[in-house]
Amino acid sequence: MKNLQITIVLGLMILLGVSASAQDIIKIHDPIKLSGPRFGFTYIGGDLGKTLDQYDMSRYRSQFGWQFETRWFETSTGFQGLVETVVLLTGFETDDPNLSASLLFGFRTKEGFEAGAGPNITSTGDHALVIAVGHTVKLDYVNIPFNFAISPSSDAVKYTVLMGFNIRRH
Repeated sequence: MKNLQITIVLGLMILLGVSASAQDIIKIHDPIKLSGPRFGFTYIGGDLGKTLDQYDMSRYRSQFGWQFETRWFETSTGFQGLVETVVLLTGFETDDPNLSASLLFGFRTKEGFEAGAGPNITSTGDHALVIAVGHTVKLDYVNIPFNFAISPSSDAVKYTVLMGFNIRRH
């Protein structure tokens, strides 16, 4: 298992352009689960947003869901590798809510800055790339993430703001 973790650490560091020294890799821990609720809103731009305007419908949609996060590693400098699955109910206030799921691969720094990217698919069959950035504030054992994501597709650009909380669990 340690070899797999080291391989993941090195692969992510190479992909992210982060230089790794042997000292940085020494402090690798077992994966930690950091899952919890998420809520926020999405603004819909692009052609889909214009279509919504034509029907006098709001471009804003509520977001409620859950983020399943696993911290795969942490180096001695505090750099963390993350894998996240985010499942959201979008547009609960509309006549046509839908589900979406995103699988994000990313990182978090010791200071709490985080970034990730990955695929997204919805219950309507739409799919797109999601690129997210954010900051996590730590209060004792509680983490409070604030995230901004952009999801461009062929007919829309969706801008999402989410926040939530989780409690550190092994």
